[in-house]
Amino acid sequence: MRGLLICIATTFLVANVAEAGNINYGYNGRGQYVPVEINNKKVEYGYNGRGDYVATSIGNDRIEYGYNGRGDYVPTSVGNDRIEYGYNGRGDYVATSVGNDRIEYGYNGRGDYVPTSIGNDRIGYGYNGQGVYVPTSLGGY
Repeated sequence: MRGLLICIATTFLVANVAEAGNINYGYNGRGQYVPVEINNKKVEYGYNGRGDYVATSIGNDRIEYGYNGRGDYVPTSVGNDRIEYGYNGRGDYVATSVGNDRIEYGYNGRGDYVPTSIGNDRIGYGYNGQGVYVPTSLGGY
């Protein structure tokens, strides 16, 4: 399975997707404009074990939260895929893999330093329905 890391404001949503596809945005239960479907898999929101309002599942895959090696409270797995953290090429402490898929970082079309691929899948960026520049797809090169 493949993972997709999406930065939404100051929180991270980790989504597990089976194949290349699109990210649809909408409103969660709190009225926040966020991904609500990834490749036809519904994104569910609720509270994690610490009481934070976060994404809790993608389709049938549950998102688990815990502490990374630096002590930050972050997503640690999606379904059966563990999320590993470390340093990217620029020295930032970030998620570096989801399951067996390595997360690569680089520059998007606007010049922002962001995740650019997960495994063999490229992360596409564009504008969502509210005109915000965000990840919009996960697919092949």
